[in-house]
Amino acid sequence: VRYVCEEPYYALQTRGDGEYQCSDNGKWVSKEMGTELPVCVPVCGFPSTPIQDQQRIFGGTRAKTGNFPWQVLFPNPRGGGVLISERWVLTTAQVLDDSRGKSTMYAGAINIRHQSQDEEAVQLEQDKVFIHPGWTKVADPNTRTNFDNDIALVRLMEPVKMGPRISPLCLPGASPEYELTDGRVGYISGWGRTEKRDRVQHLMKAQIPVVTMEKCRNVKPESLADATTFHFTENMICAGGGRKDSCAGDSGGAFAITDPHNDSQYYVGGLVSWGPQCGTYGLYTRVGRYRDWILETM
Repeated sequence: VRYVCEEPYYALQTRGDGEYQCSDNGKWVSKEMGTELPVCVPVCGFPSTPIQDQQRIFGGTRAKTGNFPWQVLFPNPRGGGVLISERWVLTTAQVLDDSRGKSTMYAGAINIRHQSQDEEAVQLEQDKVFIHPGWTKVADPNTRTNFDNDIALVRLMEPVKMGPRISPLCLPGASPEYELTDGRVGYISGWGRTEKRDRVQHLMKAQIPVVTMEKCRNVKPESLADATTFHFTENMICAGGGRKDSCAGDSGGAFAITDPHNDSQYYVGGLVSWGPQCGTYGLYTRVGRYRDWILETM
């Protein structure tokens, strides 16, 4: 027999070609794997509908079904997350900090106008939360000026079934070409505040470049917090410009970047973290810095 997976959403994790023979003792055996059977693993980073857009999501356009199959919705309080495997969602620590008790999450959602969210959306059940040990808790989130280590993982109760609307985003590779440098362009997506509305019902997207940290430092904050007290660290990326930016309600969503070895595949370069003022520049958690922590936790 030859084992196959449900392509293109799953691939065979095996040595060899997945072919097994029935042995004399009644067990399936392959030359390369012996009696160990192969497994089907989700394929990451391929939108079922290619993202075409040459131009928190300020100044964005509507996303199509399948553009961001890794997008996870936290409805209350509003936030985002990133599916990175069958059982794990990556998000920011602040999204989980703000939620009381177990978080409800949805994958595969596009239009969330109705209470039931999107009929095609799948509800995800939280099993356990892992907030980065370097994240500092504060009594009042509105006064927070330190967003360093704004990253967290949620383990799900059950594996998610992959398909055209739901599939994971890849983690960054360990090699230097996955480092985000000025000018690298990526996509953000979310249901956060836009110019016209406090929050939107339809998933929005925008294409933005990585810029120097000085651009973020020089923006006058909207909040009452003293601008000089905000922390800017090497664990953050500054991105945005041209009035395209993430905003309130987008936190935790992915800054998806094309893979340096395959321009139709994406990886999570950053997570929407915070910003001094919507529609200018935003700060993103630099996911590559946390690759080891993510893999050890999973």
